[in-house]
Amino acid sequence: MRVALVVTGVMVVILGVWLWIGIPRTQKELYEDRCSACHALADLSRRPSEELVTIIETMRHRNGAASVISEAEAQEIIEYLKSSN
Repeated sequence: MRVALVVTGVMVVILGVWLWIGIPRTQKELYEDRCSACHALADLSRRPSEELVTIIETMRHRNGAASVISEAEAQEIIEYLKSSN
């Protein structure tokens, strides 16, 4: 019984670490992870800030990315893209 509890505990720790590693932790990682899930990453460095918002919102609402990018994540991505310009 004790061995089973130890093995279960180790498995839970391994699963937790595995999940944590796969979670984007910066705005850049979030952008790269979420946006590349559907397409190659575009060079948006020369786009005006207001156009970035339109692009992200269009992707979410017209192109179906709302299932991949939450509203909060969209705001983080927009902030990242604006700061990268």
